[in-house]
Amino acid sequence: MSALDIPAIRSRFPALRREHNGGPVAYFDGPGGTQVPTDVIEAMARVLSDGVSNLGTRFATARYASEITQEARAAMADFFGSKPDEVVFGQNMTSLTFAMSRALSRTWQPGDEIVVTDLDHDANRSPWVLAARDRGVTVRVAHFDPATGTLDPRAVAGVINPRTRLVAVTYASNALGTIVDVAAIAALARAANAVSYVDAVHFAPHGPIDVREIGCDFLVASAYKFFGPHTGCLIGRADLLASLESYKVVPAPTDGPAKWETGTQSFESLAGVTAAVDYLASLGSGTARRARLVNAMGAIQIYEAELSERFLAGIGQLDHIRLYGPPAGRRA
Repeated sequence: MSALDIPAIRSRFPALRREHNGGPVAYFDGPGGTQVPTDVIEAMARVLSDGVSNLGTRFATARYASEITQEARAAMADFFGSKPDEVVFGQNMTSLTFAMSRALSRTWQPGDEIVVTDLDHDANRSPWVLAARDRGVTVRVAHFDPATGTLDPRAVAGVINPRTRLVAVTYASNALGTIVDVAAIAALARAANAVSYVDAVHFAPHGPIDVREIGCDFLVASAYKFFGPHTGCLIGRADLLASLESYKVVPAPTDGPAKWETGTQSFESLAGVTAAVDYLASLGSGTARRARLVNAMGAIQIYEAELSERFLAGIGQLDHIRLYGPPAGRRA
């Protein structure tokens, strides 16, 4: 049984008090993301209420914007097991991936190859396929097993070769719920001297993530999937973020993660990101925030497994329903 106090948790989400046709609602819209706790709503409203400026000046409101940004980087570093200077923010995961595809493709030459999978969301396919087309680079596709809904790392290994420059893979399928062994695939990419790019959008709400353990070069997610606002986050290896050339305006920073953040960021959203991470940490135990997050996400996994097994067992008994993907209880 999960150690989470579910009634107490539900009380922190105003959207769960919504009614439709006189009854309570359930939010099953995965692509629509999650609802947010009061903590996030209040954090975002506070920034808008207090007033904030832009980065780069000595005004008090500009220092406030800097503090918000630094706090958000620290929060996401704890969430992903990275360092603050490896955290880049953007409008969403898709925008960040398009930006990184433009930058990485500058290093590709005709005759090079990249690898994508047919288990991935299009946001981790089209940016790379389009960049490959523009650079005269071959796209190889690793296929998942439609009978089991799983992606075997050996299928990825089969399309990697000495010409491979990038391997893009999902952490968890948004369609089937399959969890992929991204550490094994990142290791395959590393052995081929290729860059690994992990889409963690659909896994981030469901379990702890440690980019060091995965060993990937880049990992992306969106805060609206884990009780935050619509803001994307990219974790990149510091040396790659520093060495790659970004598409940016002249006044933008020339180093650090900020060189990848085009234009003025939504500071109220960044405050909401920090609040979402702190909310999740409040559900766990431990001294440091990272420890509390890992503990909380472990408890969330247990609770979600209970709900999933009950749901899949029940729906699987309906004659007019066909289930796709791994069997219940075996999403990995």
